[in-house]
Amino acid sequence: MNKAYWEKVQRALLAKGFDPGPIDGIRGPKTNAAIIEFKKSIGFRARDYFGPLTEAALLKNPVSQKPVGGTEKEPCWLRRARQEIGVQEIPGSRHSAAVLGYWERSKLYFKSDEIPWCAGFVGAMLEDCGIRSTRSGMARSYAQGWGRKLTQAIPGAIVVFWRGSRNGSYGHVGFVTGLDQNGNVRCLGGNQSNAVNVKSFSTDRVLGYYWPDGVPLPGDDAKLTVVHSDDPLSTNEA
Repeated sequence: MNKAYWEKVQRALLAKGFDPGPIDGIRGPKTNAAIIEFKKSIGFRARDYFGPLTEAALLKNPVSQKPVGGTEKEPCWLRRARQEIGVQEIPGSRHSAAVLGYWERSKLYFKSDEIPWCAGFVGAMLEDCGIRSTRSGMARSYAQGWGRKLTQAIPGAIVVFWRGSRNGSYGHVGFVTGLDQNGNVRCLGGNQSNAVNVKSFSTDRVLGYYWPDGVPLPGDDAKLTVVHSDDPLSTNEA
C-alpha cells in the first residue's frame, strides 16, 4: 500500500477523532495506535492489524469522496463541512484530535473539546478553503462586521443564532444546508449535541446570514433543498 493510501487512512482516523500523528502517508507508531483505538471503539480486537473489515469500517465514508447530499455547485466550505459529519467529542479527560485540529486551523489554540467549538469548526472549514475566518471562538463574531450580510438564506451561508438571549453574548454558528418541511433552517455545524451533524433550527433564533467578502454569490439556480425531518429543533448547543 502506497503513501497516498495511508494518507487517506490517516485523514479518516483524524476525522473520526483518533490522532494518527502527521498526515504524511507513513504508517508509524502513532498511526498504529490510532488504528487500535478506532478498532476498540467499534468492538474489534485491539490490535494494529488493518484488514478488509477494518478498512471497510473506517473508509466506508472516505474523506475524499463526493459529499453525501451535496453537489459540486456547493461552496468549498460546505463541501468540506460535509466531510466532517460524524466527528464527536470524546467524553472524559481525552479530547478529540479532530476538534483540536479545528481550533488550530482557526488560529485559536485551545486544547480542549469541552469549550463550545462551533466557531472553531466554522473557522476551520473557511480557512481550509483559503478564506479568512473571524479567528474568534465567539459564534456571534460572524455577525459583527464579518463578510456580507444577506437578506435571506442561501446554500452555504454562514448562519448565526442567538443562544440563551437574543440580546446576550452567547450564540451558535454553522452553515445553511436547506430547510425542513416546516420552514426551519437546516444547519450543518459543530458542537451540535457534541458532534458535527445537521439539525433544524427555528428561524426565530436567526441573527443573520452571511457570505465571505470577495466570494461571488451563487447563481439563481442555488435553491434551498427542503427535506423532511422528524428531529426535534435544536434549542441549546453549549
